[in-house]
This record gives sequence, C-alpha cells and structure tokens, in this order.
Amino acid sequence: MVQKRKITLIRMKIIISILIICFGLLTLQLPAQNDYPIPEKNKELLFYIQRNHNKNTIIYDANFDRDGNLIDNKPINVYWVRYEEQGQKMELRAIEKKFAYGLEFKKIKSHKHYYQIELVAYDKRKLWLKQEAPYKAAVYMMINGKLALLERQYIFADNSGLWPDVKYIELFGKDIVTNENRYEKIINN
Repeated sequence: MVQKRKITLIRMKIIISILIICFGLLTLQLPAQNDYPIPEKNKELLFYIQRNHNKNTIIYDANFDRDGNLIDNKPINVYWVRYEEQGQKMELRAIEKKFAYGLEFKKIKSHKHYYQIELVAYDKRKLWLKQEAPYKAAVYMMINGKLALLERQYIFADNSGLWPDVKYIELFGKDIVTNENRYEKIINN
C-alpha cells in the first residue's frame, strides 16, 4: 500500500513537471502582448498590427507628397519592421499583400482627402483614412460600436496548418468624442 502511494506520487510529480515544462515552452514561443515593441510615433504612422507568432510588426504609414497631401493612388505604405532581426524595414511579400496585410482603398469623391479602406484579410470592417491637415492623417473605424481612431491591432492565429487559422483579432483605439480607450475582441468562429 505504501509502495503504491510512492509510485503514484512519483507519477504525479513527473506529470506535473512535464506540464510545467510544456507550459514554459509555450510561453517562450508566444511573446506576451505587453512585451512587444511599440513602433516610434511619427507624422506618418497611422496604425500597426502585431501577431502572436513573433514580435515583427506590420506598419501602416500615411504616404504624403512634398506638400504634405496624401498621394491619391497610394495613400498608405505598408511594410514590416523586423524586430526579431535587426529592427530593419522590409517590404511585404506579394502573397502577404494579396491575402494578409494588404489594403484596398477608394477615394471618397465627395471629400477631398477621404478614403475608404479594407484590409484584404478582413473586409467585414470598413476603415476610413482622413487627411486632417498637411502631413497629418488618421484612420478611423468602429470599435465596439463607437467611431474610434485606430491605433493598433493584435492577431492571434494558429500556424500549425497549411494556412494560418485566425482565432481572434483585438482592436485598440481612441473614442473620437470622449478620447477614452476603445477595445474590441473579434472571435473568429
């Protein structure tokens, strides 16, 4: 009887140790969102996207001409900042532009510097790019039922298959009326 208890205790300790090691490995592979680098705020930065896979970040910058106006045929530049390497900028690959992080936009003719934007990977939510002054632009969207200035998005996806399976997206911004933080988590079913 005493021998069986010792064996059971040893097995439990082994199982608990394995679980602790596995959990530790998982947390090493998936950086905590609050440990991510924050891109430098400048006049071009509109918003950015970070993901659970690594700390590399997709940046969405306003594309201004010499006079500080948005360039009509390409009002936004999209690129990587490769924080996991040397922090260098890198263009999106063609497949990333077409299926993941690229944009489609159309100029709103009734307003001089307004654009409607869709992220190619998630066209269910509209975004609006507005130039507010020379060298000053912002992206707005509905976040949790309120119009907000979009600051960033976080995407959590399972990469174990052939194609990433997005589990959820988090939206972060500022309410345009109250300036309060706005947050929404969109769960992909």
